[in-house]
Amino acid sequence: MRTALVLGGSVAGMIAARVLADHADQVWIVEPDVLVDAPVIRRGAPHGSQAHTLLGRGRTVIDRLLPGFVRQLVREGGQLVGSGPGGAQWFLDGRAKVPVRGGSVVSVSRPFLEWHIRRRVLALPNVTLVGGTAVGLTATAGRVDGALVRPTGGTDAQRHAAQLVVDATGRSSRLADWLGRLGYPAPAKRRMALDLGYATCLFHREPGQRLAGHVAVYSVHTPSRARNGPSSMTPVEGDRWLTLVSGYGDRRPGRDLGEFMARCRSNPATPLRLLPDACEPASEVYVHRFPDSVRREFDRLDRFPAGLVAIGDAVASFNPTYGQGISVAAIQAVALDEWLAEPGAVDGPAYAYFRRVRAVVDDAWDFSAAQDRYLPHVTVARPFGWRLRRGMAEAVQHATVTDEVVHRAFLEVVNLTTGPARLRRPDILWRVGAAALRRHRA
Repeated sequence: MRTALVLGGSVAGMIAARVLADHADQVWIVEPDVLVDAPVIRRGAPHGSQAHTLLGRGRTVIDRLLPGFVRQLVREGGQLVGSGPGGAQWFLDGRAKVPVRGGSVVSVSRPFLEWHIRRRVLALPNVTLVGGTAVGLTATAGRVDGALVRPTGGTDAQRHAAQLVVDATGRSSRLADWLGRLGYPAPAKRRMALDLGYATCLFHREPGQRLAGHVAVYSVHTPSRARNGPSSMTPVEGDRWLTLVSGYGDRRPGRDLGEFMARCRSNPATPLRLLPDACEPASEVYVHRFPDSVRREFDRLDRFPAGLVAIGDAVASFNPTYGQGISVAAIQAVALDEWLAEPGAVDGPAYAYFRRVRAVVDDAWDFSAAQDRYLPHVTVARPFGWRLRRGMAEAVQHATVTDEVVHRAFLEVVNLTTGPARLRRPDILWRVGAAALRRHRA
């Protein structure tokens, strides 16, 4: 290709641009925010203040696309947190889960992560940033051939020609409207209403500090007990704890620091209870609301123009408490790379790409939506046998408290290194049953 155009300069857009740099002479990234050379919260990413974790599969993909990326993160302040004793500790309803030995996560703030990705991608010789807002697409003879961009501070949109346009504008994507203007159907949209609210506050952290012997804490609940959402406490750059609390419906947290402290003190996980009295706040309380998980099913369209794809939250946006969004976007970028390697890929509609994307989205959606479907306040159509399925889902979670093999399998699914079917294998179900029997006898 001569020119590729990426609409949106967030993580998904930047990773897509990195892939496109191998396939196009010139890659343009259109972004309305002024992107400074520093880790700051952007207006276009209001959730950037909240907790983010670079999960296993996403970390592997990004490190392959940007060699040495993880080492650079850690060298410049990112925290490499092990999953064994003394590292990351999971709690279920206040019970400490058995540690899983081996493996690690990279713990950083979202602005820090995004800044490092942006620096690496914009350093590529054929990638250029354009300040502006995409307001539509242009098309000729059944293919998209560019986008209309309103420059930052301007009023009149200008056309930017491209052989491929990538929509990376996130949850608020207007691609359905743009397709309608060109005479194409909009993709079907599926929703999972959650009414989730979460709040994050940074705390000062002494170098090497642990609370109750732990350097990172994830406190979760079985669905039937989930009046509050998950909570977490992780070390990030700048000698800080990044602490998150969450809740559903009328249990959503607010901006009040006193309320935030009270939620920490009432958490069943000991390290979170100790935090308010052990460390001083280092920021205000940031809040964000996530009304629903959404996926757009582009692969089911029977008419779609050539020269156009979507990536990241523009395709699917998941319950953020599972931390899958960045990793899914990275895996979708790999799907984009594989599709573009096929001869003549951009000459026709990107059906093959969207089929690859569906496989990625299915794994993440099947896991997160399956868990969310059983939350007491969620009103969705219940599948046949849903009570049995909920019982099995909770039995798996309970087994992660005492069985390291089940816990490892559970974390592999969370980290997208394997699919949800892993938790339904006979060897895992046998161990889940044995754990349930021991729990019953106790």
